[in-house]
Formats: sequence, C-alpha cells, structure tokens
Amino acid sequence: MADITLWKPEPDVLIHQALGKALEEAGELSAILARCLIQGINEGEPVSGKPNRKALFDEIADVLAATQWLREIVGDGLDEARVARKLAGFRLWQQMLEDDARQAKADDDTYQCPICTVAINDDDLCATDIEMGTCHAACLEGSPVVDLETGEPTGGKAGTFRYGDTAPGSAANG
Repeated sequence: MADITLWKPEPDVLIHQALGKALEEAGELSAILARCLIQGINEGEPVSGKPNRKALFDEIADVLAATQWLREIVGDGLDEARVARKLAGFRLWQQMLEDDARQAKADDDTYQCPICTVAINDDDLCATDIEMGTCHAACLEGSPVVDLETGEPTGGKAGTFRYGDTAPGSAANG
C-alpha cells in the first residue's frame, strides 16, 4: 500500500481552470485580509499607496466573480439555506461582540465622547448635545445650536467648557 493518496487532476479543462481561478482569487483575498488585520483597514499599501479598504473590496469582487463563474460551470449546487444560517450566525456573533464592547465601555471608569468614542480628559474642550450629552466640542462642530425650550435653531455658537471644570470633585464643583 502506498504512503500517499493516489489521485489525478480534474480532467475537464473548464472546471480545472475555474477551480484554479477561484483558488487564486481566494488567495489574493486572504492576503489583503491579512494586510488589513496587520496595518488597519483604513491604511494603505506601503509601496503603491492603494488604500487597504479599496484593495479589500476589489478582491471581494474578484472572489464573487470567480465563484459565480465556477458555480455556472459545475452546475450550481449552492445551499441557500446554509448561506442564510451562516449569515444569521455571523450577525448573532456581531451582536455578542458589540454587547461585550458596550459592557467593557460601561465598566471603564473613563468617560468617552459618544461621537468619537475617545476618552475625554480633564483639559479637553467640551460642549453638550441635548441627545448625546457631553462631547468633545470639535466633534459637535457644525451641529446646529437650538433653543432648549422651542427646539428652534438659534444660529449662535455652542457653549464650551473644560471637562475637568465640571467633573465631580473638581475645584469648580468642590
């Protein structure tokens, strides 16, 4: 008995090429996924400068095209119910991760700007949004200022303050 599994390559040249092309495109998608993890999705390829986000979606498009071509050549056997179950599972996973992130944020004793989610430090210039609460003033730049009683825009500028001046235990609130 041989120590290897004996096999022959796919004999149909179209199926062989479609399988190879799908594999090649999947490999290219794998490479850009790794680059996005390592460098960040909003960064760029170091030599060409091509944004990682653009490269990612280019490769996703290539994989979709290659797999559609493969499905057409071999006869579509895609299990749509499996796709739906898998997608539902991914969405459930996403919800779990988002819940964990919210809990971690709630457990953190530093207050974060609800717009940019960056911690607000005592010396940061802040403003108050009627729906979101205390935010970095820069994050609210361009937002309308309204009369709190009428809800009508005033055309004025938002009042700002240093976060530490209003934080519990500060000299201003001492």
